[in-house]
Amino acid sequence: GGGDLLDRMLETAHPQTGERLSAENVRRQVITFLVAGHETTSGALSFALHYLSRHPDVAARARAEVDRVWGDTAVPGYDQVAKLRYVRRVLDESLRLWPTAPAFAREALDDTVLAGEHPMRRGAWTLVLTPMLHRDPEVWGADAERFDPDRFDPKAVRTRAPHTFKPWGTGARACIGRQFALHEATLVLGLLLRRYELGADPDYRLRVTERLTLMPEGLRLRLERRRAPATVGRAAVEETETAASEPRCPVHGAGD
Repeated sequence: GGGDLLDRMLETAHPQTGERLSAENVRRQVITFLVAGHETTSGALSFALHYLSRHPDVAARARAEVDRVWGDTAVPGYDQVAKLRYVRRVLDESLRLWPTAPAFAREALDDTVLAGEHPMRRGAWTLVLTPMLHRDPEVWGADAERFDPDRFDPKAVRTRAPHTFKPWGTGARACIGRQFALHEATLVLGLLLRRYELGADPDYRLRVTERLTLMPEGLRLRLERRRAPATVGRAAVEETETAASEPRCPVHGAGD
C-alpha cells in the first residue's frame, strides 16, 4: 500500500504474531531517521553530485541508465530503483573517496601481529582511517585518487581483497541503516539525473569538512532542466516543464 515510513511503523503488524511497534519504539525510530539518516545520506549525495558535475561522461552514462530502466514511469518502484546498477556504482565510488564515517575502531580479542610487523596486545585498540584505507594504491591501483565508478563493476569487486571498502564502518556496529540509505540515495540521484543536467561551478574547489560525518563545504552546482528524451513519456517529465521561475523541490517537484 501507500503511505510513508511513519504510516508503515504505525500500521504494520508482524505477519506471525500480529504484534505492532510500541509508541516508544516508533518515537525512537523517528529520531533515528531524523538524526542518523539525514546528514549521512545528504553527504553521500553531495559528493556524488560534485563528481558527476565534474565528469559529464559519467553523468551521461548514469542518466542513460535511468532513462532506460525507468522509462515513462512517473514514480519509480522499489525494484526499478534497485536496477540502477551504474548509479549505485557512482555512489559507491563517491563513498570510496569520501566515506560517510571518517574512521572506525577495532579491538584486539587476542594478542596478534598486524601485517606481520605491528604487534597488538589483547584489549588494545586501533583506529582505521577510512579515506586512507580507500586510497591504498596496493588495493585500488596507482590512480586511487581518480574518480572511476567502474571500480565497482562486479568483476572488479570480485578480484579485490575483502574488507578494503568500509564506508559504513564494520562488524556488528556498522551502520544498521546502510541499505536503506543507499536505496534512498539511489532514488534521489536517479530523480535528479532524470530532471536536470548537472554543471560544475568553475570557481568551486572541493573542500571537505568533518561534522558528525564528512561533507563537502559550500558545494555549488549548476542545474538546467532537461528536455524529455524520446524514451521517456509525458507522465514522467511533466513536472520538468514547469516554469523555472516557480520554486519547487528538485526531488519531489512540489512547491513550498
